[in-house]
Amino acid sequence: MWQKVAKFKGAKYFRKKRVQLLQEAVSSLEKCQSRLINSIKAWRWEQHQATIGHPFDDNLSPLQTWCEQLLGVNGKLRQEVMLAGEPIPELQERLGRLLQTLIQSSLMVDKQPPQVIKTQSKFSTTVRYLLGEKVAPGKPVLFKAQIITEAQARNLGQLGSLPSENVGELINNTAILEHNTSGKSTCATFRNMSIKKIKRADRKGSESVTEEKFALFFTTEISITGCDIPYRIQMISVPVVVIVHGSQDNNALATIIWDCAFSEPERIPFLVPERVPWKQMCRTLNSKFMSEVGTQRCLDNYNQHFLAQKIFDKPDIAGDYSNMLVSWAQFNKEVLPGRPFTFWQWFDGVIELTKKHLKSYWSDGLIFGFIGKQHLHLILKDRPNGTFLLRFSDSEIGGITIAYVAPSENGGQKIQNIQPSTKRDLEIRSLGDRIQDIDFITHVYPDLPKNDVFRKYYTGKSYLWGGGGGKPTVTLLSAVRPHRTTIPLSIPCESESLTHMCARAHTHPHTHTHTHTHTHTQTDFTRSSSFSLRDQGNGACASPFYSLSP
Repeated sequence: MWQKVAKFKGAKYFRKKRVQLLQEAVSSLEKCQSRLINSIKAWRWEQHQATIGHPFDDNLSPLQTWCEQLLGVNGKLRQEVMLAGEPIPELQERLGRLLQTLIQSSLMVDKQPPQVIKTQSKFSTTVRYLLGEKVAPGKPVLFKAQIITEAQARNLGQLGSLPSENVGELINNTAILEHNTSGKSTCATFRNMSIKKIKRADRKGSESVTEEKFALFFTTEISITGCDIPYRIQMISVPVVVIVHGSQDNNALATIIWDCAFSEPERIPFLVPERVPWKQMCRTLNSKFMSEVGTQRCLDNYNQHFLAQKIFDKPDIAGDYSNMLVSWAQFNKEVLPGRPFTFWQWFDGVIELTKKHLKSYWSDGLIFGFIGKQHLHLILKDRPNGTFLLRFSDSEIGGITIAYVAPSENGGQKIQNIQPSTKRDLEIRSLGDRIQDIDFITHVYPDLPKNDVFRKYYTGKSYLWGGGGGKPTVTLLSAVRPHRTTIPLSIPCESESLTHMCARAHTHPHTHTHTHTHTHTQTDFTRSSSFSLRDQGNGACASPFYSLSP
């Protein structure tokens, strides 16, 4: 009798101990899966941020291995719960929720669609299922894509809810999930997709069609080996803007830049702030510029200072402006004072010009960059006649101009700005050759002979100016003379180019402009000994204005 009682108590103890160990194991699984879900969210967020140039490792293999391992652990624990001798509803429910979350969270948009999509234009996108090797064999898994509005994206919070209204017609909107044995990945690639038509939402006030955000919504039903029921899985892409004409591309890109740069990771789709601190905007502009141009040289203090002046329309801005708020309207709705374009349209024009024609010049530190005409006096004051620097035009989209010191009519000095060279101009004749053509600019700031600095950019090609073979004429825009003010330098870069360090040491009275137009003739320079440029900087932004070595 006592033996039976002891045996019963022992069995009861072991069952209790078994349940306790299972509870601890399930709790450990919950913690581990929570870390996995956070890692998946972080990967998606970094993918979103990559649009503005942030670093992004697109390798999904570690996450896939993690998902597969947790699926295996979940299956073994469910078996142990079944072998416990009596039902344990609480553990069964917890493991069931973990399983459902894991299966549904393992769907990733591996290759996002372009974020600006023109109707009738073909594009592709790829979704990847991290539990692909665990998909039950049999009927092929067919993914379907549809385009949804921002409001519909917000309603997808409840898993299983599907958009009730079709707001656009997608061509080639289905794809079969296929396993790549060599790459150990399981993907569905939508090829040759296109948006045939789109239904716009009612717009508020002055809202433009290029401010309206959509997304692609991917969904399918999937069965996993070892699971009794199929699961519906779904995922949305990053926001996209749909345009009907190429002229809308620039404004649509501005919407995407603002969304990528200033949205929060756990936001309600696709909410963004209306205003952001300038220091955030400045980091975004710098990151976008560097990634698009493909350079390691950043926008330094002088560049940042002028951009702040430009967007805030404050020529004499002083003090710490890093926390001043920039609005979406200032970024790309309101045109700049006295200009027919917005700040983003102007800045993007500089990016395109630099990317296509000036990348090497910029990376070698030969272009001063963004600096106002009124600041040129601080840079070029007391320099000999013929000293020049290269700056991006602030009066037109996608232009670079030469500012140089010239003699004035009264025997003094003035600063002239040559009419900007645009993409079309540089396609006809390169910047290096144009600099070689102009005889009255002789030394790059602070005092190096231009032929020594720019020699590697001379092509040796002659150019028949005006079609008649005569000497070229150069249109000058302005002369700059002194005006009292100071320049604060905020938001430091990791390092400054040599020319900007010299400029900081030579800070002098500010300037204002007077309009003049002159005509000069040019002759070619005689070639001299060979020099090369080299970067002696250590940081990501480090590139001296120039460094000569024999």
